Amino acid sequence: MFKVRFLFFLAFITNSFMVSADLLEIEIQGVKKDGILNLVIYDSKETFETYKIDKSKPQPGIQKSLIKRVSKGVYTDVFEIPPGTYAISLFIDSNGNEEFDTNFLGLPTEQYGFSNNAMGRFGPPQFEPASFILDGYRKIIINL
Repeated sequence: MFKVRFLFFLAFITNSFMVSADLLEIEIQGVKKDGILNLVIYDSKETFETYKIDKSKPQPGIQKSLIKRVSKGVYTDVFEIPPGTYAISLFIDSNGNEEFDTNFLGLPTEQYGFSNNAMGRFGPPQFEPASFILDGYRKIIINL
């Protein structure tokens, strides 16, 4: 009897220390050229609105970041992260220089996108139009 109680106690303690995580599936459609995907999942309005997506060092306000080679077409990935409010930004570095390139007018020359397909007026969107709530499973489709 003691062994059974001990096992129940051990199972209770183990489960109470587990961190809750939900599934976020991200599908990126319309990748026109092979390149390096630079994707950042933000959990902070301040970081989203000030962070340059061509940097890859972790910092507060960033839940996940991904740098991965992708081929033209559609790219899909799944992330396990805690429930919360998030926004995503990404770009495809097609020339491999590890920067988000723009032309002489400041217009992007590489593909980019944001969650909810949000767009800004003369730059990236604010956090609110790009944000979404993750509570369980969520699929985000970003069209480039």
